[in-house]
Amino acid sequence: MNNNYETYYATHTSFLQVLILLLLGIVSVNYPIVVSAVWLCVILYSVYGLLVNDSRWLWYGVVASPGLEVWGRMSRAPLLPHEMGKYYLVLVLVLLLIQHTKRYSARPLHYMGGVLMLVLLPSIIVGLGNFELEAWVLNVFGIIELALLLIFVSRERWDINKFCRVIQFGLMPVIPVLVYLIIKTPDFDKINFALSSNFKTSGGFGSNQVSTVLGMGMLFTMLLLILKRPFFSIRWVNYILLIVLLFRGFLTFSRGGMIAAIIGVIITFLPVALSSLKAFFRFTFILILFSGLSAIIFLKVNDLTNNQLMLRYKGETIGTLTGTKKRSLNTITSGRVDIAETDWKMFKDNVVFGAGPGMSKELRTQYGFKAIASHTEYTRLLSEHGLGGIAAIIILILFPVWWVNQQRRLLWRAVSSALFVFALLTAAHSAMRTNTTIVCYLLAAMPVVYVYRKTKLE
Repeated sequence: MNNNYETYYATHTSFLQVLILLLLGIVSVNYPIVVSAVWLCVILYSVYGLLVNDSRWLWYGVVASPGLEVWGRMSRAPLLPHEMGKYYLVLVLVLLLIQHTKRYSARPLHYMGGVLMLVLLPSIIVGLGNFELEAWVLNVFGIIELALLLIFVSRERWDINKFCRVIQFGLMPVIPVLVYLIIKTPDFDKINFALSSNFKTSGGFGSNQVSTVLGMGMLFTMLLLILKRPFFSIRWVNYILLIVLLFRGFLTFSRGGMIAAIIGVIITFLPVALSSLKAFFRFTFILILFSGLSAIIFLKVNDLTNNQLMLRYKGETIGTLTGTKKRSLNTITSGRVDIAETDWKMFKDNVVFGAGPGMSKELRTQYGFKAIASHTEYTRLLSEHGLGGIAAIIILILFPVWWVNQQRRLLWRAVSSALFVFALLTAAHSAMRTNTTIVCYLLAAMPVVYVYRKTKLE
């Protein structure tokens, strides 16, 4: 084994790199073909990584894919399929398979991927009779790609610098996404803020996916700060980025991404803060500062939206305010409970193998509901995979407990826990619409050799 044991210094993002990212975001507003060109570069560099036997370029692309796919969807980049992120992961799986068969692979440290694939296999085989590419890519590819990539992850051995450098690449596409949002958003005075997700502040695209990627950007920014390998060399610029991400995330009026990110950041701090008295005072201060900052930005956006943001986070709708509807868990979750109930009915009617991979959307009309894809990955697993889906849910939730307990360093327990929680919460409100759940789960399960080496940053 060669490359995986080498140390890759997590150098700061250079001024030139930041400038290029800003310019790409600006140009993509009027020339979305730029996003297609960026995707082409990512694909070429991934193939290059195989040719030079350097897995870094593959993982750079994987972790950057959530930001890239949302950027492409927002800008409606030409020549790109809507599920470009999922297709790209198929390419990565092929390249990783070739790479791992050509060279020595380390002993797997866990068998999570293989077990997850095994429990889903019966329903997948049975469902092949109703195979429909679009439905499978949208609903099934995510969990299959997660399982297969986890097999390769278990054989990786990263040092802390490589881990942080990969996260830095994951954060890069978030910069042009922010620039695109800022330019595309009209004057706030011209926006009618209502008690629903806001497309005008989300670049004219799905606010849930935009909020999810912005939340991922928040978590990545904070993790890099805690691990002392920040994205920007000037420390306070990272805090400005965090503020902008919070501000734009709240403006989307989509709650899932922001709540998941804030919970993830808090989880990162808490275990470390309890390690010693010195750490307690240091990290408690930072946590209070972050909480205060989040509250101030929330209140600022709330004032900007004439108190609509506060009502939105309380789960109010026009119906609940006018008295035509009662506030319930279904109204608070924007109808996700009703969708989950139909998933449950499908499961009860198809307990063993489920209704079939990718079939829940079309079958939903038979249960008195409109044809709509599952918004929650867990209920989708139930309805479409039956008993295998139950097993997959149990594995997805219990594996993080076991893996975190295997980590010797308290800091790394905190990092893995934050990434796992963000991944699982994202799957709960956004299924696997983006690669976010896949990426964060993979990073959390990545074997990282935390060996202290004096680097350029220390």
